[in-house]
Amino acid sequence: MRWYLVVIFSYVLAVIQTALFTPNLLGLNAFGEPVQPDLLLLMAVFVALWADPPVVFIAGWCLGLVSDVTMNIGEGPLGVTALLFGLTAWLVSLVRGLLIPTRILTQVLLVLAAVFVVRMPQQIMLFWLTGTHFDGLRALQRGCGDALYSAVLAPYLMWLFARTVARPGISVR
Repeated sequence: MRWYLVVIFSYVLAVIQTALFTPNLLGLNAFGEPVQPDLLLLMAVFVALWADPPVVFIAGWCLGLVSDVTMNIGEGPLGVTALLFGLTAWLVSLVRGLLIPTRILTQVLLVLAAVFVVRMPQQIMLFWLTGTHFDGLRALQRGCGDALYSAVLAPYLMWLFARTVARPGISVR
């Protein structure tokens, strides 16, 4: 793993996510909720698939902290998204021996599940911290929309990451 490229890609993805995936540009309105992909979680899933297991949680936590600082300002305490990213990346690294990470279906399903697993607790915590009435359907719609949008972009970004960030010798189809 070329960690300097992970840092560079993380910075670029954070800028793209905050600048382009806003409701007025590339952000969508699905299910009556604003929807945007989670590009930093895509990077965390990629790191979980290809990096050595001891550093997966730390890398996921760092990517989550970047997401906390850039995207989730005012949506809860600092570090919640970091913890969720770290745990999700760690769980992906536990099951990666059972998967074929170069398959597009594997990448799409992993990203779909990972974004959903991160977004649902975020939405629940947001309702809890703001003191508003919890709307489970609204949280589910937002989580599903973000997960679907991220899953659509997953094969393209995973291919790009594998071509540039991963160790030489990883075959990418």
